[in-house]
Amino acid sequence: MSPDLEAKSDSSNDLIMVRHTAVADDLKGVCYGASDVALSAAGQRHAETLAVKLAALQPALVIHSGLSRARILAEAITARLDIEATVDPRIAEFDFGAWELCTWDEIFRQGADIARIIHEPATFAPPGGETLHAMRDRVVSWHRELKSKTSGRCLAISHGGPISTLRGVLQGAPETNWPQLIPAYGEQVVFDGKIE
Repeated sequence: MSPDLEAKSDSSNDLIMVRHTAVADDLKGVCYGASDVALSAAGQRHAETLAVKLAALQPALVIHSGLSRARILAEAITARLDIEATVDPRIAEFDFGAWELCTWDEIFRQGADIARIIHEPATFAPPGGETLHAMRDRVVSWHRELKSKTSGRCLAISHGGPISTLRGVLQGAPETNWPQLIPAYGEQVVFDGKIE
């Protein structure tokens, strides 16, 4: 378990966001964002062992993004509990539009300035994709509504982008710092902050 989880897991009214486990090996160097991609064999095994630890936290609510790499872990958790996982696409990964499933090398060769995503967060989007602030707004909307859905612990199986975005917003960090807040595959981050 992550240090965050060890420090705060005694709270029964927290939000724990978990990044899905490792994706297929052939996706290394690929921009897969909002695409529905498979887990690696190691990612599948990690999801099963992680589900045992997360189910032991007795969440009242388990939510996932709807993408299979998040759904697999969510359903492995709820299979050990007497609850159903729910889907909320607002915690899905950043939509890279036309860049989806291209290699990062291909995107760079096309002349794309990827850094514009964080340096122009309100206005720049990959072709057919979303801006960073569009992702922020949907994640913040989800977080604001969450407490009306349960008074107990919530596990949300999500992705690096949404988790780092919510961390950044709650910490008051600038968008340029958000990439450093992306958790590792399978890492759990505890949230108890409020957005005013």
